[in-house]
Amino acid sequence: MLKRFFIFFCICAVCNAANAACTATTKTYTACKPGYYLNGGTCASCPSPGTTPDRNTGTITSCYLPSGTSCSDTSGTCSYTSNCYYSL
Repeated sequence: MLKRFFIFFCICAVCNAANAACTATTKTYTACKPGYYLNGGTCASCPSPGTTPDRNTGTITSCYLPSGTSCSDTSGTCSYTSNCYYSL
């Protein structure tokens, strides 16, 4: 029984660490999963449809629209030819 509990505990610990997009009041994150950036020790979502590299450790300026992302407005449609980073 103890061996089974230990394995379960280890699996849960790994799962919780991998889900850094969740915000917990007792944890401070040092990296975030794709689509999130660090904001005061928590992971915040990039403005849609932005993303970030995996294990991102940067601020909102790490968010970008990937090359190939489509866009449109009243003048027509477009497509980003390179990654377009968010700026402050």
